[in-house]
Amino acid sequence: MARRSVTTARRPGPRSESGSRRSPRRPGPERAREILAAARDVFSEKGYERASMAEIAARVGVVEGALYKHYASKRELLFAVMRSFYASLIESLRDGLGGIEGARNRLRFVIGSQLRAFTEETGLCRVVISEIRPLDDYEQSVVRELNRELTSFALRILEEGARTGELRADVPPPMVRDVIYGGIEHLSWTAVIGHRPLDIERAADALTDLILRGVGGEAVEAAPGGVARLEARLERLEALLEARG
Repeated sequence: MARRSVTTARRPGPRSESGSRRSPRRPGPERAREILAAARDVFSEKGYERASMAEIAARVGVVEGALYKHYASKRELLFAVMRSFYASLIESLRDGLGGIEGARNRLRFVIGSQLRAFTEETGLCRVVISEIRPLDDYEQSVVRELNRELTSFALRILEEGARTGELRADVPPPMVRDVIYGGIEHLSWTAVIGHRPLDIERAADALTDLILRGVGGEAVEAAPGGVARLEARLERLEALLEARG
């Protein structure tokens, strides 16, 4: 007589209050990482204002109240996502610049890396530009501090280039940095709002060349009005970037 096999059915796991399947218990740090990953996805897809803690909890498979054991508010969770986002960009720049020499090559690497990061993470880029920047306390926020750290790579390259004579020493490096990141933001925004794809390599080459036309080569003679003329030249570079967009 053939032996009958017996199949033991698995009991379904408990459901959350919203009806979604609860995930098994995780150690605290592991659960916090799951919440962070889910929040990053939701913020990227819906933006900050339209995102809800309930949806983030559902994606993790926990009740909404469980999120507050790790993050006190949706705003705190947003900033945690941004810290993770910026940390990966900063680490990538630090590692990549280690083997690159020359002011132009180093600037080109920074510009290309930033364009790629912002256009690959269009959702988070949109959140930073359209929802975090307009906040009244943005200047005192962690995102502002992270942005300063991120842009400091370009600033240090400009300062070093001025010391070595590769770049003009009579143009304030912070002003050039602002022009660089204004260009990066302008070019990235085209992809972020979905008008058309961005050719990252071509755009990085073009922006690098435009910047270096204004500040590369030998220093301009320190004549009256020299800095003002250079500032006007950089303003024209910004206008060229807008025309390319």
